[in-house]
Amino acid sequence: MRAVWQLWLQLWKRMPILVVLAILMWLGGLTLMALDTRRSEANVFLGAGLSAFASWFWHIGQGQVLRGLCRPESFLLPDFRRRLAWLGAISVLQWVIVPALLAALFVPSHGVLIAAALLFVAAMGLATGCGRRVGLLIWVVFIAAGWMPQLAGQIIKAALISPWTAPLLILATVLLLRMTLLPLLHIDDRDVEPSPLENANLGRTATVDGTPQPRGAIGKRIAGLFDYVAQHAMELALRRYRERPTAPHKLMLVRRLLLPHDNPQAIALRLLLVAGMVAIYFFVIMHRQHFNAAVVGAYAILLTMTRFPQLGRGMLRMRPNLADLYLTLAPTTHAEYQKMLVDALLILVPISVLTALAYTLLGSVLVHAAEPGRMLLTAAIVASSASLVALAVHLIGPEGSFGRAAVNLVLLLGSMAMYWGGYWLIGTVGYAIGGITLAVVTISFGGGVWYAAQREYQRRAPCFDAPLI
Repeated sequence: MRAVWQLWLQLWKRMPILVVLAILMWLGGLTLMALDTRRSEANVFLGAGLSAFASWFWHIGQGQVLRGLCRPESFLLPDFRRRLAWLGAISVLQWVIVPALLAALFVPSHGVLIAAALLFVAAMGLATGCGRRVGLLIWVVFIAAGWMPQLAGQIIKAALISPWTAPLLILATVLLLRMTLLPLLHIDDRDVEPSPLENANLGRTATVDGTPQPRGAIGKRIAGLFDYVAQHAMELALRRYRERPTAPHKLMLVRRLLLPHDNPQAIALRLLLVAGMVAIYFFVIMHRQHFNAAVVGAYAILLTMTRFPQLGRGMLRMRPNLADLYLTLAPTTHAEYQKMLVDALLILVPISVLTALAYTLLGSVLVHAAEPGRMLLTAAIVASSASLVALAVHLIGPEGSFGRAAVNLVLLLGSMAMYWGGYWLIGTVGYAIGGITLAVVTISFGGGVWYAAQREYQRRAPCFDAPLI
């Protein structure tokens, strides 16, 4: 059981914040059902729903961990499949049997249905974490329910009283697990790993250890198009450097090497794809505005900030490869080499600001925002300062997964606080005074953090050891 225990701890080691939140929600759901002194079915269903929500998050993380563990070399370990089966049995006991038995004590007539629903939610989370496209069906269900809430309510009421609901859920779970687990247990050559610093929006580096995510035909075509654009940009930078081996051309060549999908053509292509998907979502589903339009700017900054945690993980994984870059550049001092990396990565700040502005502008047009200028000004200032701080922190910050996750959480919360505070300030005192005040406070802070971080990074000696993940 020692090996099973180590397998169970993998999720704790790699995604501790997700685990803690899932466990707290699970305990909250159990407590809500256990302390129901009035024997109310509503409280039982609410507790079971909270446990199902926690189970979904847990198994998304578990699927990502399994995708990294189920490698060809892992199956050489003794009884690897049997120990995975024990891990699955423990998950079923914790996330299905325990809450289902507790719910059956108060709602005996729906005990089997609750157990089948919990089992299906766990399988759906596992499929989503493993990168199976069928896991996206859950979003289709949520979108359809939000589009037609009355019809969704009628379907749920009919499903609760139908005797066929539980068997159909169990059958769907078996098929879903078969589609999810068979590729993991099949020993085959892995796909070629993408660049660790490839843009996260392409969806190819979702796992914490960089295991390539399985892609469908459309995903492969889109990824191939990005790779073609990256290759073209690299060849262009190399040709320019050969013609004129100046410092700016050298820096551009390093950027094309480290950040293959952050050239102008790839950025335009990425924005075009995102704009198409967002436009389809708003025109087909969100035909009525249900929220404050200012949320669009906050969400744009949130999407922009997701680039930097991936940068921190990618720089750690790139360490052994950066030794070749060091020998190729042949710097006279360590600080010269470190400064070259810092200058190359600094391009991510204007790219992030441009991305945030593009997302905000698109969202403001689609939701017919009353004050688009206020949103754009706030997003531009906050994205500039937040990107500087995020780049600085992930460049010299903690290397452990827990430390990186904690730092990223603080950065996200701080960015959201800056956006809403700046949005309120500009609306209260005006565009000129509010914008200048917000820019002076936030950009000076971000610039100071970046200045100190890049000096510290240049002071450090380069490290080319593989990270212990």
